[in-house]
Amino acid sequence: MIQSAKLGKEFVVVSENKVGALSKVAALLADRGIDIVAISAQAAGGVALMNFVTDDALHTRALLAKKGLKAQENTVLLLEVADRPGVLLSITRKLAAQKIDLLNVYASAPASYGPCTLVISTNNNQKALVTLKR
Repeated sequence: MIQSAKLGKEFVVVSENKVGALSKVAALLADRGIDIVAISAQAAGGVALMNFVTDDALHTRALLAKKGLKAQENTVLLLEVADRPGVLLSITRKLAAQKIDLLNVYASAPASYGPCTLVISTNNNQKALVTLKR
């Protein structure tokens, strides 16, 4: 079910909700050869919120700063999990049993029923990591 579990970095970019806002960030990363591993993006009340994990946090941080994009950086859990029914249920039950509060959850989509990356932010990422590695 869980093939690997580690701590990683998530970037959160907040901007005005305008056509092309996500495209601008995606182009910035792609033009530098930085791969987006997992992403969640939504808009509400005129604000765009983009949460993403890349394959190169160090260069992502520097690039966003250089381009004047304000990004919050959060520590998150990065889980490589099987793409099958019940995986999310099992993970969330384990965390709930340890009273670990979920703050945000999103994932990548595998090209063909392989493992996907599940990104989880909690109120205690270290405890969550230990719980899920048991």
